[in-house]
Amino acid sequence: MDGTYTHDLLPLPYTWEAVERTVERVRMVQDYLEIPVAVENVSSYAVFTGSQMTEWEFLTEVVERADCGILLDVNNIYVSSVNHEFTPMDYVNAVPAHRVAQIHIAGHSKYEKYILDTHDHPVIDPVWALYARAIERCGPTPTLLEWDDHIPSFDEVHAEAKKAERFLNRHALAEAAL
Repeated sequence: MDGTYTHDLLPLPYTWEAVERTVERVRMVQDYLEIPVAVENVSSYAVFTGSQMTEWEFLTEVVERADCGILLDVNNIYVSSVNHEFTPMDYVNAVPAHRVAQIHIAGHSKYEKYILDTHDHPVIDPVWALYARAIERCGPTPTLLEWDDHIPSFDEVHAEAKKAERFLNRHALAEAAL
């Protein structure tokens, strides 16, 4: 390492070689820790021209081959979808629901040409819609509201957390009605 720091995890090219390397690393971590792990989908700001699959296809290949969970960050899906012009609901619908161990929601910052996963704003409606769909597919799932910068009052953060709880409760009521 040369001491360079980046705010975010850096994306990988979505290639079969990267799938194999990532699976190998995830398995090594699980073997060493002797517990299952969950990998998070990252937000991205650049696309590799050599990619051979979509990000959600890559994620699916990794988690199925490594036999691990997914920490599904729906804000990261939204951020990447805006930056790379894909339909975010396609991503949520393609993720193997049985692998989702936790869901993250957050806000982001909008700039002229892209958006950045900054965890410094309230969750916006399109991200809530992705969260609602993820809950529909995965069932009630532990959820983390990320708010790391420009932290507002407790009441505002608590209101966001209560909103997530309402989505979880709606799903539970819908399931009970079946």
